[in-house]
Amino acid sequence: MITYALTAPSPFGKYVSESVAAAMRKSKFRNFELTFSQYIKDDEQSRTAARLTRQLIDEGIIRPVSVHLPFTGGGLSWDPSTLDEGLRKETSARFIKMIRDYADQMAPMATIHASGEGIPLSEHPQRIGQVCKTIEEMLPIAGELGFVINVEFLPRTCLGNCVEELRQIVSNFDPDQVGICLDVNHIMNRYRDLPAMIDTLAPRIRSFHLSDYDGVDETHWLPGQGIHDWPELMRHIRAIDHDVLLILETTCQLTHNRREIDSIFALRQNERACWFLENCDKLMPEIEKFQIPGN
Repeated sequence: MITYALTAPSPFGKYVSESVAAAMRKSKFRNFELTFSQYIKDDEQSRTAARLTRQLIDEGIIRPVSVHLPFTGGGLSWDPSTLDEGLRKETSARFIKMIRDYADQMAPMATIHASGEGIPLSEHPQRIGQVCKTIEEMLPIAGELGFVINVEFLPRTCLGNCVEELRQIVSNFDPDQVGICLDVNHIMNRYRDLPAMIDTLAPRIRSFHLSDYDGVDETHWLPGQGIHDWPELMRHIRAIDHDVLLILETTCQLTHNRREIDSIFALRQNERACWFLENCDKLMPEIEKFQIPGN
C-alpha cells in the first residue's frame, strides 16, 4: 500500500508558525515528514515551532510519519560520514540528542543524508565506513523509540548518489532497522534509469521524496511540471511488495527566491499533486492527445 505525506514546514518556509498551523488545520493532509532543521537553533522561532507542532499533534492535525534529520545549518557539522573521527562522534551525538529532545515528535521513520555536498569521489569508500559507524550508534535510540533509519539517495558527488553506494551502506544492517528514502529529484541527468533503480532497490525502499525537475539538476517542482514519466514511475512504485511512504517535497518551486507564499496555497497545490499522481495513468494520455484550440 502507498501512503502520501507532505514535508513540513518547508513548503511554507523554515518554521511552523501560527499562519502555517492555521493552514494545516484546513488541509486534507494529516501525514507529515517533520523537518527537524527548524530545531537547530534554540531561538524564539524554533521554540514557537516546537510548541505549535506539539499542539497540532495533540489535536490530531499532524500525524508524524517521518522526520527529516538536519544535513546543514547553524554552523555545525551534520555530516555523518566525516573522516574526522572526533567530529563524526560529535555529529552522531548531536543527532541522538536532537532525537531525544524531540522524542514526542518522532515518527516510524527518520530520513538521514549520508554526507554533505562536495565530497571527493576518492573519499567515498572510506566515508561509507564512517556513515555506517554513525548509523550503528543511532540504532539503540531507533530501537528504543521504534523508528527505521532511511538513508536518502543524494545528488552530485554526495555519498549515496548511486545504487551501488546505497546498497553498500544499507546492506550492513537489518532491513527492519535501515532502509532507503529514494528522492526522485536527485537522479540528475539519469532520470531514464529511475524505473530500473526503483526495481533494484525495492526491497530496501521505505519512502520516496517526490517532486519533478528539468532532467538536469534538482528543482523540486510539483509533479507533472517536469521531465518525469509519472505513469511509469507510479507503476514501478506500486509494484513494490510492501508499504511505502510517498512524501511530497516541493520546496524550491513554492518558495522561489525565498519569497513568502500563502500557506493555504502551498497545501492546495500539494493536495492536487496527490490527485494527479493517483490518476496520472489516465490523465497523461489525455494531455498528450489534447489539441490547443485555434492551433
